[in-house]
Amino acid sequence: MRGIRVCLIAAIALGVAGMTGAAGPMVLTSDGDLYSAGTRGNQVVITARYADGTVSELFVPQSAAAVESSLQVGVDEATGAVYVLWQKLTGLDARLRLAGYLDGTWIGPRTFAGGDGTAALNPVMLIHRPVSMVVDGFDEDGEPVMTELATTFLHIAWWSQFSEEDPGFAKYAALELLTNGVPNFRDMEPVELQGLFPYGLVCFEIEASENLRHPKLFIEPGSNNPHVFATDVGDCFFQILELVPEVEEEAEGTAKRRRQIIILRKAAMRAIRPDLPFAKGKLVVGSGLRVLMHWDSEIGDSIHYLELDADGVSDTKILMLDEDLGHEKATELIRELRH
Repeated sequence: MRGIRVCLIAAIALGVAGMTGAAGPMVLTSDGDLYSAGTRGNQVVITARYADGTVSELFVPQSAAAVESSLQVGVDEATGAVYVLWQKLTGLDARLRLAGYLDGTWIGPRTFAGGDGTAALNPVMLIHRPVSMVVDGFDEDGEPVMTELATTFLHIAWWSQFSEEDPGFAKYAALELLTNGVPNFRDMEPVELQGLFPYGLVCFEIEASENLRHPKLFIEPGSNNPHVFATDVGDCFFQILELVPEVEEEAEGTAKRRRQIIILRKAAMRAIRPDLPFAKGKLVVGSGLRVLMHWDSEIGDSIHYLELDADGVSDTKILMLDEDLGHEKATELIRELRH
């Protein structure tokens, strides 16, 4: 498989650093430019609020029927290119489209998932540029000469379904961004995030509620590597996979070309329990890859939360809200819980 390798045992990561361009409905660059995505008049529009106080709008071509809640925008700070991802249509007609904007020119949009008899829903993306140090010969003293190798990857995850009766499964793809800003769709090979492990868990009859159909992408601060969180409904567990950069050598005639690829490495897994409040609970990945679920009380005066760990489910705790502790701050505190 070109570009991605599934690796569920120990792996050596050569990436020693990385630059991240976070993505979401709104993103702030290191230069202080703020980009947000929305819809207007049945068209996707990116609003850029620059650090100097000026504002501009970019109307994305061929972006009709976009689901506004699905919009994701990100920036590759190596080139300055802006990318926008969205879901077009709903239900079994849902498909995913990606467009880029660089130096006044639009790249795409292009449909890359769905529209082929399957539905592609709930997309998320994250831009990350890992830097690997590789040995590029030796000097006159026999010391290795190190060279930096860096590639910008656009990581994308989404939910895929064949029919209304099919609970579906998460998919992930690493999309290399070329130096001219063009996404390298030719080498993109999506991976199904189900059945990756040679064993399963005791599986209860669990309804695949909407909350289980939203994969997540995030950077884990300890390794600085992207991770993907997704539900495996078939084997009844939540999985967190680390997306590790690895250097691969390819022969090109008599020469060799080095390139970075992404391998998937198991970081954590948690059993799905049938007694969890999936219909109203929100799943989050907190500090130290802790899997947490929180939900609002019936009258909205508190937040209930619990942790899913290797031993099962912790006792439910209650965090009361008041004028000093609002909802947003309370959920932030829950995500930052540490052992």
